[in-house]
Amino acid sequence: MKTPLAWKNIKHNKTRTAIGVAGVGFAVILIFMQIGFKGAIKKTATQIYDALEFDLMLRSPAYLHLTEPRAFPRSRVFQAASLSEVANARPFYLGLSEWQAPVSHLADINSATIDPDDPAGQWRSIITMGTDPHDPVFLRKDICQKAKLLSDPRFVLIDSESKPEYGPATGGEFSEADLGVETALGPQRVRIVGLFRLGTGMASNGACLTNPEGYIRACPWQTIDQINFGLIKLHDPSTATQVKRQLQKMYGIPERVTSAESFRNFEAATLTNVDVEILTRAEVNAHEEYRWVVDTPLGQIFSLGVWVALFVGIAIVYQVLSSDIANMMGEYATLKAMGYNNRYLTGVVLQQSVLLALVGYVPSLLISALLYEVVEAASGMPMFMTPKIMFIVFVLAIAMCVVSGMGALRKLYQADPADLF
Repeated sequence: MKTPLAWKNIKHNKTRTAIGVAGVGFAVILIFMQIGFKGAIKKTATQIYDALEFDLMLRSPAYLHLTEPRAFPRSRVFQAASLSEVANARPFYLGLSEWQAPVSHLADINSATIDPDDPAGQWRSIITMGTDPHDPVFLRKDICQKAKLLSDPRFVLIDSESKPEYGPATGGEFSEADLGVETALGPQRVRIVGLFRLGTGMASNGACLTNPEGYIRACPWQTIDQINFGLIKLHDPSTATQVKRQLQKMYGIPERVTSAESFRNFEAATLTNVDVEILTRAEVNAHEEYRWVVDTPLGQIFSLGVWVALFVGIAIVYQVLSSDIANMMGEYATLKAMGYNNRYLTGVVLQQSVLLALVGYVPSLLISALLYEVVEAASGMPMFMTPKIMFIVFVLAIAMCVVSGMGALRKLYQADPADLF
């Protein structure tokens, strides 16, 4: 039976081992958190789209991102509805307006005892959505049911996940206590008639829902005939690509131009006068994720954070292993004198590094899962500990420690049996 030399080395100096495990654990927790934050950005980037019912989306070619979608003619939706493959085609309004935190829950707005940090009366940007209350565009039945309350342009539903600065009566989150409260949305007065829970994403800390006329009251720079999205539901979702081509032909959208020579096949007006573009659900999500994860600094910061955490872990584990090898140089030289070659000793060091990764990974996983819940509760960011994340971090932890072990082998190869005499 072979002696588990790597395990015995780890148990030999418990203090050094504890330092190594703590270093690995610290680096692994950092990696978990950076990947969790990056995943939360991807999730929040598309969570409003994920709640909408569509197989194809119409939007302006000038679209920038969710809260700057620009507008295009509503008639394009009616044209799409004429295709036999289309089950329904519905307009959807979405943009940023201004919300005044309600003040009606205060006993006396002029009182000198009012907390100066109270948001009451302050204006905040808010995601404002407009949908037909008789034919809501949402997948979830609870939101569709609440949308039926929007029978008047002055009525709004408020997202209960909106942050406290939007002025909930309890000071925490919007609840039944806010029903009936009046405030201002844009230049007009509105009344809160219901709550829904959706989440706001990265662009704003609050969201509300109204009917199309209510949206125009909140965003008067837009007309009812200019919409932000056209949501097309197909009888057969698998025909999305085919129907997309039909719509492109109907709207006069040219095929993607791939070379300068291709421009000669089109009139200038054909290339510049297109007022709508068509995307599948997968394309919508891919574009929005790319926007927030790649185009903005947020995603890049968290990607860089993973690399920083790896380098921190590699440095700590390298110091532990190289120190361990230096302190046991005589023992390694003795093993060489007994006939053990560098290949065997390399295996011992690499096994030792993998054991450090395993011992440090387990508590780090538990701590990170707890931190995910704490961060989600405090910030509202959707932090999910998925099997995919656990596997990725596990592989990175092993790789981190193996790289450290390989770096420490230089000292091991310096062990010379002649040093014993």
